Amino acid sequence: MKVYAFEPIGFDGELVTVEVDLRRGIPAVDIVGLPDGAVKESRERVRASIRNSGYEFPLDRLLINLAPAGLRKAGASFDLPIALAVLVASGQVPDFGDDVLAMGELELSGAIRGVPGILPAVAAGLAAGVKRFLVPLSNVLEARVLAGTGAFGMERLAEASGLSAAMRGGTDARSSQPVPVAVEEELYRFTDDLADIRGQPRLRRALEVAAAGGHHLLLFGPPGAGKTMAARRLPGLLPDLEDTDAIASTKLHSLAGVLPLRSGLLRRPPFRTPHHSASTEGVVGGGKIKKPGEISLAHGGVLFLDEAPEFRIDVLQALREPLEEGMVSIARADRTVRYPSAFTLVLACNPCPCGNLGRQGGICLCSHEEIRKYWKRLGGPLLDRVDIRVPVKPTDPRELASPSGESTDVVKERVRLAREIQNRRYHSDQWKVNARLPPGGMGAYCSFDGDARSLFIARSSEGGLSSRASHGVLRVARTLADLVGAATIGLDHLDEAFSLRHYGDEDLFWQIP
Repeated sequence: MKVYAFEPIGFDGELVTVEVDLRRGIPAVDIVGLPDGAVKESRERVRASIRNSGYEFPLDRLLINLAPAGLRKAGASFDLPIALAVLVASGQVPDFGDDVLAMGELELSGAIRGVPGILPAVAAGLAAGVKRFLVPLSNVLEARVLAGTGAFGMERLAEASGLSAAMRGGTDARSSQPVPVAVEEELYRFTDDLADIRGQPRLRRALEVAAAGGHHLLLFGPPGAGKTMAARRLPGLLPDLEDTDAIASTKLHSLAGVLPLRSGLLRRPPFRTPHHSASTEGVVGGGKIKKPGEISLAHGGVLFLDEAPEFRIDVLQALREPLEEGMVSIARADRTVRYPSAFTLVLACNPCPCGNLGRQGGICLCSHEEIRKYWKRLGGPLLDRVDIRVPVKPTDPRELASPSGESTDVVKERVRLAREIQNRRYHSDQWKVNARLPPGGMGAYCSFDGDARSLFIARSSEGGLSSRASHGVLRVARTLADLVGAATIGLDHLDEAFSLRHYGDEDLFWQIP
């Protein structure tokens, strides 16, 4: 029998074998295998928790090896596997029969704290043939997402003997375990309703199209016009995550340490809103332990950058490759890790630095050069990847007092039907939504109706659109056709797709490049 731990390196991580050698000599504990400070300190936590759990800490010289030796080990999750390996090696706890993977932080009293990275650890263990998992009770719901009845929750180290005997005897060791109470609400359960947006028909339409096809979105207009309010209602239009994306999203949140304890599978699409002062490592991922960043935590959902031009330029430009590939690669000297990062990007910004350009009765004091520099921070290559651009103007007070429009539930049903059409169309492909349709698939899935081809060629030439921008128009047109159940792209779909890509009223926003 082997006791495994887990080191969360990259999306999949690596299993770590915990080996214990007891030999006669001056009592001491040595931990080898490139442990960091937290792992080295575990020997004192393990010593105290073993004594306080009714066991005896061996009065021998202990050598604890964490293999593979060349992989750096970090974090307090190694406490529980080290303690179990010591108890089994000293004969105080019978071995568990099968190999086990354990994770958990020990308190001096023997109580076991929850730790991040449980779901990725279970996935790695199952891939390696491990079938038994011992995790903190507060993490057991997360572990059972993949391990099912093979995951056992522990509140205290003192339960090790009983669990070992029950597992070797083939009895249900979980029958006497307390059942953890799940969190009442999921992490991304929002109640904001689209009906709160009064007037603004073009904005509401843009949100529906973006949700239906997974298209990136730019909202710009004066402060207080409703850009942030609109962006926060986009996740409510999205359908629940499918199993593959739900597991990937939950793994990413677990690796980043932001998955709430007593939480199971995340079913709602994530909605991440980093502050504009966020670092490149915080948004893209990386750092000392190469954790996933905000763009990976938004996988399957929405990444909202409010006041987008205020973000660091290197942060904004680092989004370009993930927007294309749906993955982010973090290359460092020792290794390269990859995380899923297929998200819908929503950018919100003012039309100018002072925010008064285009505001009725407002006075814009910005020079043309200041406005040019403001928009240049976003950069043409990034904006070229944004299929939908919508000017947001302040709502007329009469519209604010008018009856509300369609609710989120009504629009969400149309989005669901459009997504089902895309699922059937792309069932054998790697992409699932129109926004991910590659150039090679345009000919097969974007057929024209009547004179639509001629309109597309003429409008693309007149607008001087790049190849990427032209493909973006076709993707949006394909989504507009799906919303009405049309098999081909018609003139109306193309006309609306071009209108959603333009910056808007040239008289109001003539200074925007």
